[in-house]
Amino acid sequence: MKANWRNQTIWTGDNLDIMRGMNSASVDLIYLDPPFNSNANYAAPIGSQAAGAAFKDTWGLDDVNLAWHGEVKHERPGLYDLLNATRRIHGDSMMSYLIYMAIRVMEMRRLLKADGSIYLHCDSTASHYLKLLMDAVFGWKNFRNEVVWSYNKWTNAARYFQRNHDTLLFYSKGDEYDFNKQYWMTKHKAKITARGWDSNKVSGGIRQLLVYDRQRAANEINNPKYDRVVYLDDKPAGTAVSDVWHDVPYLASRSKERLGYPTQKPLALLKRIIKASSDPDDMVLDPFCGCATACIAAEMEARRWVGIDISPKAAELVQDRMRREVGIFFRGAHRSDIPQRTDLGRVLPYNAPQNRRHLYGEQGGYCNGCGGHFEMRNMSVDHIIPQAKGGTHHISNLQLLCAGCNSLKGTKSQAELLVRLTDKGWIKRRHRPA
Repeated sequence: MKANWRNQTIWTGDNLDIMRGMNSASVDLIYLDPPFNSNANYAAPIGSQAAGAAFKDTWGLDDVNLAWHGEVKHERPGLYDLLNATRRIHGDSMMSYLIYMAIRVMEMRRLLKADGSIYLHCDSTASHYLKLLMDAVFGWKNFRNEVVWSYNKWTNAARYFQRNHDTLLFYSKGDEYDFNKQYWMTKHKAKITARGWDSNKVSGGIRQLLVYDRQRAANEINNPKYDRVVYLDDKPAGTAVSDVWHDVPYLASRSKERLGYPTQKPLALLKRIIKASSDPDDMVLDPFCGCATACIAAEMEARRWVGIDISPKAAELVQDRMRREVGIFFRGAHRSDIPQRTDLGRVLPYNAPQNRRHLYGEQGGYCNGCGGHFEMRNMSVDHIIPQAKGGTHHISNLQLLCAGCNSLKGTKSQAELLVRLTDKGWIKRRHRPA
């Protein structure tokens, strides 16, 4: 499906609302580096390029969490059970965090093309819970790798082993997905490969010329000192990259890449992901783009990209980094609106009589809020997800509510209405987590 936004678009706003307005099956690769539930608040230092960027990584249950919890229950019962189990094991904070992540990951799956992939970046705080969440949304059979990014960091005096790795959970949307194998080379191997040839002796004193590049080795190929020539230019150089990445260094405080953004990741890490799971001109999405490293890496690797971040600082950083690191002026778009989907086919005005008749028959004359039975003339057509939050006029996003429920709901989502009705005792407490 064609994307309903232009290449090099950076959005400021809640990524859930914005993703809900994006066309289905429009993205080839998603990389996300979300909050980790670290129970800390982050801010870029004053005077750094990222000064002004900040985010809160502390979590607690509130009505919004509970509303999303209701949405998860409706669409993913198994995931709903996992969230309740997490609360019993770890408490409200972890459950709140996972609800926040679940509702967004569900939307990301919709955005991926059939051969698309997703990499979720996390650490040991919640990686084990997030893997179960990803299994529930993408299916355990679509799990591809748990990549360990291992790095050296500062000395730790705590009474446990130094925590020097992050985890990348790699899932595909289906059985058929893009994957470009990559290879590691030692410095010595890289030097020889760049030269184009090498030589050795094998049993019997046979001298071999090993050719990696025929053009660069042209002067050696006809040298009579070699007993035979072995051509290796059609074989991959190096060893296939494994699921432990120890060759990508952590960004030190004095690194040239460092912008001051509190959770910045190195370009080399994002380039590896992008080259492995996408092809030139593919669309890459980073819904928590922060200082826009994924966007810059995508641009460097000739991919199209779109980024979303709650802070407008991300848009400033991507424009500045495009100029400094890529050498081109930013010609994309900075938006804060909710995109309008164009992949739903014919969409009637939401209050059209056809919609009203269809919904009345589908709901059997019962209000979709309190559950009371009403005549059709006493029911109002309403959005399940409001337009301001990425909802559409499509029939799949419409319902009938009685006058009381319609008034109580206002501009909130349907899931939030159900929480309010529960709190007032008008419906059973079926949407509140156990």
